[in-house]
Amino acid sequence: MKILVVANLYPPLHVGGYELGCRDVVEKLRLRGHEARVLTSTWGVDKNLPGPDAAGVERLLRMEPGRFGRGKWEECRKFGRLVKKFQPDIVYFWNQGGLCNWLPVYARLLRCRMAFFLSDTNFATWRVGAFLGSLGVTDVPATAGKRFLRGLLGNTILVRGYPVMQNQACHFASRFLKEWGEAKGVRPAEEHSIVAHWGIDPGLFAVAPRERWPVRLLLYAGQVIPEKGVHTAISAVGLLARAPGMEPLSLDIAGICQYPDYEKKLRDLAAGLGIAERVRFLGRVPRDQIAAVYREHDVLVFPSEWDEPFAITPLEAATAGMAIVGTVTGGSGEFFRDRETAMVFEAGNARSCADAIRTLADDRGLFESIRANAAREVAARHTLEGMVDAIEKALLKSLA
Repeated sequence: MKILVVANLYPPLHVGGYELGCRDVVEKLRLRGHEARVLTSTWGVDKNLPGPDAAGVERLLRMEPGRFGRGKWEECRKFGRLVKKFQPDIVYFWNQGGLCNWLPVYARLLRCRMAFFLSDTNFATWRVGAFLGSLGVTDVPATAGKRFLRGLLGNTILVRGYPVMQNQACHFASRFLKEWGEAKGVRPAEEHSIVAHWGIDPGLFAVAPRERWPVRLLLYAGQVIPEKGVHTAISAVGLLARAPGMEPLSLDIAGICQYPDYEKKLRDLAAGLGIAERVRFLGRVPRDQIAAVYREHDVLVFPSEWDEPFAITPLEAATAGMAIVGTVTGGSGEFFRDRETAMVFEAGNARSCADAIRTLADDRGLFESIRANAAREVAARHTLEGMVDAIEKALLKSLA
C-alpha cells in the first residue's frame, strides 16, 4: 500500500502522546513493507526542529489558516501536488486541529480513497464530524449549487458553510469515541470502521519483577493542564500527609505546563498544604528517559477530569510495573477496572483519590494484584503490534 498520512503535528515536534503514537504506527507500517509518506505542518520548524527529517516527511501545511480564499486554496494546492507526485492508494487523516478544513473535501474531489484515525473528541471542532455526519441531507435546500456539489463530490453538500461528507472509513481510538461520535451525528461506513485502541511496544517499558513495597513514590505524567486534574492529585497527597499512621508519600509531576498561572497555582497549593518538599516538578522528560522514570515510582496517579479518549501513559506505566489510581472519564474505563487493573476514584474528588491511594498502600496483596493484572492486560490487548494489525487490515479492506 502507498499511504499518505496527513496530520497537524509529527515528531520530533509534538505536544503529547498522540503525535508520538502516529509516528509509531507510520514506522510500523513501513516495516511491514508499505510505503508511507507524511504531510504535516510547518509548526515549530524554525525554532524547534532538532535536525533534518527522515525521508518521507513533508512539512508544508500552515496551522490556523485564514478564511476560505487564497490561503485555504493554497493549502489544498500543496496537498494536491503531493497527491499527484506520490499517487497514494489511500489518504489517512490523523489529527487535523489547525489545518485547513477543506483538505478531506479536496481529497474527495481528487477521487482519493480516504480513512480517518480519530483519537480525541476534537474531530467535532476540526469538522471531520461534519465530513462524516448525516447532517444537512434533509435540512439543506436542494439548490442547483448543492446538487452540483453532490454530483461532483459524491455524498457531499454544504451545511452552514461547511462541507458534509458521509460514509467514510473511521478508526476510533476507543469505543467511547465511536459512541460519542455517533451521538453527535457521525455516521461512518460501518463495514470499514473499527475501534483500534492505542497500543505500546512493551519491550520499551517492561522490567524484571522487583520489590516495590511499601508505597512511597507517586507519579503524574502528562500535560500539566487543569483538565488533567493535577490539582486533585496534590490535594490528595495533602490529605494523606495529615492521615494518622500513613507512611510519608511524595508526588513527582512529569510534563510541561502550558499555563504559567496554573503551575503557580499548583505550587501554591502544595505550599499551602505544607507538602511543598514532597511535590517535585520534573518538567518535560525526554521520550527515551520516561521508562526510567516509571521504574523509579510505585503508583501512577491519573486524575483526569475531562472525557479522556484513551490514554497511552497508563499502558506504559503498567508495563513498567506500576499500580494505577485513576478516573474513568471518557475511554479510560475500557482499561481501568476498579480493584482489578486500577483503583478508581471520582474525578475532581481529592478525598476519593486519597482513599484509593491509601487502600493500595495498606494492602500489599491488592497492590501486587492490580499491577500484575494491568501489565497482563496491556500485553494481551494493547500492544502496538496489535493496534497496527487492526489498522493495516482495515486499510486493506477499504481498498478491496
